[in-house]
Amino acid sequence: AAHVAEMKELGVPVPPSFPVFYNAMPCLLTQGRTVEIVGPDTRPEVEFVLFGCEGKLFVTVGNDQFDLAVERRLSPEKSKNLCQKVVAATAWPLDGVRGHWDHLHLELRGRGEILQAAPVSSILEPAVLLESARRDCRFDETTGMLFSGTVPSIGTVDAGMSEFSISLRDRVLEREIRCDFRLV
Repeated sequence: AAHVAEMKELGVPVPPSFPVFYNAMPCLLTQGRTVEIVGPDTRPEVEFVLFGCEGKLFVTVGNDQFDLAVERRLSPEKSKNLCQKVVAATAWPLDGVRGHWDHLHLELRGRGEILQAAPVSSILEPAVLLESARRDCRFDETTGMLFSGTVPSIGTVDAGMSEFSISLRDRVLEREIRCDFRLV
């Protein structure tokens, strides 16, 4: 509900139902330290990311960068396909965190300021997300990556911000997946 209110405040059309899935071109995925953007209207969003490898499911952290102006005027799918998607180079087996999933925490920082922060429990759990994605858009975790959707903002991304950090923190096992990137 908080994210829907935020979407309305930003002038972004709210989907009629949730979850909603948008296809993004795989060539946009990067583990690089820079994200190339066009203009000042893009925004980062921290999300957990699910994918399969060798028959196992994994979770990591990613940035679902989007273009706010395009999302307002045209469509979320076009907006998301204009921006690279940073994904961390480290991942944890999903089975290793299922027992304490609600203790994982997402965070986005810019200029050292917390811009987004929330437990992953504020988003649909992996089993529900995967089932919905398989049903609604024929998602296949062996060939794709599923971004979870984001958490509400608690800070403001301004046009002058260019250095960001995203993280997925495991408070039970005291570890973190972190990825720093710069908008260019």
